[in-house]
Amino acid sequence: MTAVARNKIVVSINTSWNVVNFRKGLIEALRSCGYDVVVVAPRDEYSPLIAAMGCRYVELDMDNSGTSPLRDLVLLWRYWRLLRRERPLVFVGFTIKPNVFGSIAANLNGIPVINNISGLGTAFVRGGLLLRIAKALYRVALARSKMVFFQNDDDRMLFVDERLVRKDRTALLPGSGIDLVRFAPSPEARTGSGAIIFLLVARLLWDKGVGEFITAARRVCREVPGVR
Repeated sequence: MTAVARNKIVVSINTSWNVVNFRKGLIEALRSCGYDVVVVAPRDEYSPLIAAMGCRYVELDMDNSGTSPLRDLVLLWRYWRLLRRERPLVFVGFTIKPNVFGSIAANLNGIPVINNISGLGTAFVRGGLLLRIAKALYRVALARSKMVFFQNDDDRMLFVDERLVRKDRTALLPGSGIDLVRFAPSPEARTGSGAIIFLLVARLLWDKGVGEFITAARRVCREVPGVR
């Protein structure tokens, strides 16, 4: 077996777009601390930009929205083979499939795992059989994680209460991935009329709260004149 690379960290996310837009700061921080960073993600138009961050990119196909057991077993095997070859100091997972199948593969290779769970995903919203399967997979995947970061305490306590992860191995990270210099607020003067404007920044999916936003917007517009 290849010896562990003491200065290598593997970071895996479900899209290269996500890496470039939300994890550039993390990668730069790791590199400034002397670590060699290997990014594992599916190929898209943002993949060539990953090398410009000073890290190595490894392509890994995954069906992010699929629920095929066969495809997920293939993904697990690909993670296992990749991590066995790379032998990093630690595996860092973001998003559902890297957190589940990447973590299991890392555990099988004896590689420490750190997870970042930024949201619960569709399974936790819709419930049913898919939710039971998701909980079982998370329980296995997170069983040996050194640390699991959550973006809000409700998600954290849900995982703890459902015994998906030990509480002493969790931490609250209230927001991550947003570069506040790049995404700085516009000066108030740019709003023109000075009217209060509410903006929903989200994918147009019902699970993301689009319906609740519409209901709230209609109520506010009725009760507060001039609001947009």
